[in-house]
Amino acid sequence: MGSLRRGNIISKILGRRNAGDKLSGFAPKKTFLLLIIIILLVSFAAYFNSLFNGFVYDDRMQIRENHWIRDIRFIPDIFISSAWSFQSETTVSNYYRPMMHMIYMLNYFIFGLKPWGFHLVNIFFHAGVSVLVFIIARKLLSRCEPSDRATMEGLLPLRSQSSDSALLPAFLASLLFATHPIHTEAVTWIAGVPDLSYTFFCLLSFYLYMRSKDELKGMYWLSLLSFAGATLCKEPALTLPFILIAYDIAFRRSSPAAPHPPSLIKRYSPYFVLTGIYLTIRFYALGGFSPQKPHIILSAYGYIINVFPLFAEYLEKLLLPLNLNAFHVLHPISSIFELRGIISLAITAVFVVFGYLAFKKNKLVFFSLLLIILPLLPSLYIPAVGENVFTERYLYLPSFGFVLLVVLPLLWARSVQPRLFFGMALISVALSIAYSIGTVNRNTIWRDDFSLYTDMVRKSPDAAQPHDDLGNIYKERGYLDEAINEYKAALILKPEFYEAHYNLGNTYEKEGHLDEAINEYKIAITLEPAFIQARNNLGLAYADRGFINEAVDEFMKAIKLKPDDFVSHNNLGMAYALQNRYNEAIGEFVTSLKLNPDNAVARENLETCYEKMKKMNR
Repeated sequence: MGSLRRGNIISKILGRRNAGDKLSGFAPKKTFLLLIIIILLVSFAAYFNSLFNGFVYDDRMQIRENHWIRDIRFIPDIFISSAWSFQSETTVSNYYRPMMHMIYMLNYFIFGLKPWGFHLVNIFFHAGVSVLVFIIARKLLSRCEPSDRATMEGLLPLRSQSSDSALLPAFLASLLFATHPIHTEAVTWIAGVPDLSYTFFCLLSFYLYMRSKDELKGMYWLSLLSFAGATLCKEPALTLPFILIAYDIAFRRSSPAAPHPPSLIKRYSPYFVLTGIYLTIRFYALGGFSPQKPHIILSAYGYIINVFPLFAEYLEKLLLPLNLNAFHVLHPISSIFELRGIISLAITAVFVVFGYLAFKKNKLVFFSLLLIILPLLPSLYIPAVGENVFTERYLYLPSFGFVLLVVLPLLWARSVQPRLFFGMALISVALSIAYSIGTVNRNTIWRDDFSLYTDMVRKSPDAAQPHDDLGNIYKERGYLDEAINEYKAALILKPEFYEAHYNLGNTYEKEGHLDEAINEYKIAITLEPAFIQARNNLGLAYADRGFINEAVDEFMKAIKLKPDDFVSHNNLGMAYALQNRYNEAIGEFVTSLKLNPDNAVARENLETCYEKMKKMNR
């Protein structure tokens, strides 16, 4: 059996374009579709084991406890409220993501509350994005081909090339994207769907924009529609118009210094009009641009200088996706002249200088660098992000620029030395395999809350929130001593953490240590006077200790804070019943049932009160 030469193997993969084969001017349809099928299969294979994972982390709150997704009557509320307003009308948030709830609603009506269905939808989105990466990368890479070895000593010049020669590098870029472990948070975590969906619609909009200029004018309006959908998924979608401008600068203009033609201005204007409409709706829904107080309080100088170590850390995770963690702790620098500050500033400076040189010499390198930085800019604004300032899922779209840079040398090697090209292609495949192994292993960490929070605590022992979350899991499983240890660890790190005080008090109460529980509830209420759950639990603890008057006082305070809280009305009724004030107790139970007709506890308490009143009147 004869062996195929290496050149023939690559030719077989790439195919040869026949005169009758047309697919946007690219290689044969069969080869193209075969590679897309491979990309889809690889995407599914890398995340197949995530289908066996459950709801973890914020999934409970966003899905299980989200009544919005269970009834289409809430669709208007979804579009005129902040992302977390389903918890309470008074909930303050910096996020407006109606498409997230709409996707969850569709999942719910198809799969119910089965986690595998939600995971499957995430994988579908990721596979779709990976295919878009392939298609767009192929189109972009077809514009760049160095002609000789000398060009690699500087930056690669922009040359036209056949789409066939860009096929394999684009395919390898999509494989690297599909398997990169940095994406596990976005894909494996159900709550990562905003990153997947906004990236999908952004890339689809970008591709349609490219096609509208080259071939099909009608694609432009579909691009606008896709952009509108992307903005409703997540805020970083607003960077797309700037990506389009960067694309035109890199590939559409003969002189980068020349002013934009009026035709281009007209093409950008509708995107910015949609941006303005989105921002107006968002401002109305949130009640402000960024109404939630920053989780990390720094001076203006502190916010500015900490952008550099944050950006450097993002680049590090793209290059070396090791020690991945769902909760990274920000250790802010106080001066740019600290060692971390100097190193991160130097890394940023190198990135900027390299980008400038690329702008002069190679527009594809320049555009790839912008694909990294532009979608990442919103996440560098520390006051607007959550407590978990550095988050791996924020690299989902920026990693497209990274994989483009990784495969660019293949174009040079192809024209200079085919054997080198073959070797570099094999290295890319090997890297994709290594990525896949890392991704599959990382998926298992997201299996359940215990596995995830244990991993968080191990990798971020100085973060209070993971300790509190792990304590909750121990408490649910009945390991109360371990739960108490975790709550205490959280409070050592963050003494003002009122939720941890509440959880510690609740655990003490389960162990029968009512005095310790009462003390922790009091601390939680002192730190957060509007904490209704703590007031209710404090009242219950008082009642168990026989301090009924104090219990009544706490329940009344809870009702004053939230008059429509059926739990507080039921608890107050119970306290009145203990004082033999049955008429008042009945009134509270009736109110509780009006607020929640399905409240079986209040109904049972009401019937008990009626029975006792009958006995008293005999």
